[in-house]
Amino acid sequence: MEIKDNNGRLEVELPGIVDLIAAGELRDLMLDALAKDSAADLILRGQAVDRICTAAIQVILAGVPAFRTAARRLEIEDATHMLEASFRQLGLGEDFDNFLVIA
Repeated sequence: MEIKDNNGRLEVELPGIVDLIAAGELRDLMLDALAKDSAADLILRGQAVDRICTAAIQVILAGVPAFRTAARRLEIEDATHMLEASFRQLGLGEDFDNFLVIA
C-alpha cells in the first residue's frame, strides 16, 4: 500500500486481504497522511477487498477522530460487499455509512 496524490486528495488502494500486517501498514500510512502539511482528505479505495480483519477496521475507525480534528475527512470509496459486510457483522454499519462515498 502507498499514498497517492490524486487531484488534491490522498488515496490508498486497500489490498484484497487486509490482515493484521496490512492493518499496521494502514495505520502508518494514515499517520503519514495526517503529518502531511495539507488539507487533503484521505480516501481508502476498497474495490479489491475480499477480506478485512477486525484490527484493520479498528485502525480505520480510530483514524476518524484524528482526521476530524485536523478538519479533514477519512472516507471509503468503491467498497466491496465483503468490506461492507465485515463492518456490519461487527455492528458497525452506521459507522461504515458515515464515511462511505458512493463514487
